[in-house]
Amino acid sequence: MNRNLATSPASNGPINPDWTIAQLLEWLSDDARQHDVALQHPLARIEALMTGARWARTPSTVALIRSIAAAVHDDPARGSLRIGELSPQQEPGVPERIPQLA
Repeated sequence: MNRNLATSPASNGPINPDWTIAQLLEWLSDDARQHDVALQHPLARIEALMTGARWARTPSTVALIRSIAAAVHDDPARGSLRIGELSPQQEPGVPERIPQLA
């Protein structure tokens, strides 16, 4: 994944920065949204800020949603984070990897 995409200020499109991560995941539960390529860049930014993951290839929206959901599963407190509160300063230091999702 392009690192600049993940850390540069970007429009979240239809994603409201006041939503919590849990609200985002609920909104994304609609099948049509899960395959909306317009959400790929905002989701990539959110996912990178939450996990610090660097993808070998451009991830699909479904892969990004799964990664965000896995991060919340691993640390339920992340579900209460507001999207607008995510910042590069909070980003965990994770070596380059491809997330392994169940």
